[in-house]
Amino acid sequence: MNLETLKAMLKKKEDRKAEIGEKSKASEDVIELRSLNSEMDKVNEDITELRSIIDGLSKKREEIPRDDGAVQEKRSTPEGQLKPVSTFNIGQPTNTDEKRAEKLEKMYEKRGSDLKSKRAVTFDIEEIPELRAVSIGGGTLITEKKYSNTLNPKFSEVSSLVDLVNGIPLMGGESYTKGFEVSSGEGDYTAEDGEYKDADPAYGYVTIGKAKITAYAEMTDESMKLPNINYQSSVAKSIGEALRKKITKQIIVGAGGANAINGIFNAPSNVIPENTDIEISEIDADTLDKIVFGYGGDEEVEGGAYLTLNKQDLAAFAAVRATDGKKLYKIRKNGNTGTISSDDSFEIPFIINSACAPLSSDSTPVDRYCMAYGMVKAYEMPIFSQVSVEESRDYKFKSGQIAYRGSVWAGGNVAMHKGFVRVKKVIAT
Repeated sequence: MNLETLKAMLKKKEDRKAEIGEKSKASEDVIELRSLNSEMDKVNEDITELRSIIDGLSKKREEIPRDDGAVQEKRSTPEGQLKPVSTFNIGQPTNTDEKRAEKLEKMYEKRGSDLKSKRAVTFDIEEIPELRAVSIGGGTLITEKKYSNTLNPKFSEVSSLVDLVNGIPLMGGESYTKGFEVSSGEGDYTAEDGEYKDADPAYGYVTIGKAKITAYAEMTDESMKLPNINYQSSVAKSIGEALRKKITKQIIVGAGGANAINGIFNAPSNVIPENTDIEISEIDADTLDKIVFGYGGDEEVEGGAYLTLNKQDLAAFAAVRATDGKKLYKIRKNGNTGTISSDDSFEIPFIINSACAPLSSDSTPVDRYCMAYGMVKAYEMPIFSQVSVEESRDYKFKSGQIAYRGSVWAGGNVAMHKGFVRVKKVIAT
């Protein structure tokens, strides 16, 4: 793993540390505070460990004498790379950095060996590639993006919505209750000897239960030839991507109830009242204005909200023309996200999510929710367990496939009053 990747990992850890600090200041829930404190301890350990490894990789070349009296250059490790396991000074005094790196490598080596021996293993959530919404624990040190220089990557199948919602680590928990403010009171005129006007604020609550999300994957038995460290990383990537793919869609369309995540489109009415839904028949010059002005309270035009929509509807925005025939909406993209803007309107960020039905498609029925606009942090997703993975070579022994199954307990719901508005397709009038 190169130096830049390690520095990026360190920044993520430091950003998470700051985020935990802010959450701790705002939280009044004892269970949540305990969980946050536990996570903070782990993050601090990971930061110290990464800084030590980065410092070691940043050392300059040293010069040592050769047997013939000449001088040759020596590097403790090629710049931007980790030491291979075989280069550690076995039997020689090691410094603290080497001991930490050796400890990690032993842990990953054992996990890969356990998988090959058909023993169940547990991955910290953060080891599952890019599961940022639940970034707790450590161990991304040796996770690789690909494992062969002849294997071309596929197109992304995971919406980055899962990376932006508010992940709450609650290891071992059963449910999570979140309170939110519905409205504040308002004063009124009162006679000199009259009673004061009641101005109590109104509050609401949502309870988020846990759901078991599972994934099954197969890899060729050739993967057994990988070193144990790379082998366990490959398993984590395969299972983790499958879990992410399911979760990010459920954030939108999850049915809620027993053993199911509550999606934005099915949020309880006390969180998203149905009378706040925006009804649109087609995407035209006024669509973006209707969505932006239809969100939030009566006193402000809110900023910082995201529009989650289908890729087909993004194309429909791009196809809208102004009266002079020029494109009305400007689409700036960065993979799964970007911005929609107009010279005479707003610029708002968007997220593509295929779970959203395309409003612009004739096959999408009326009264179907198609988009969601709001503060993505208003959606809270508690994670109640680490990812457990098991391996079997019995099911597809004949075809030389190794089977894996993984599971995680998670939940989700909107936890802010009117945190989103939903866009519903209606018949044109």
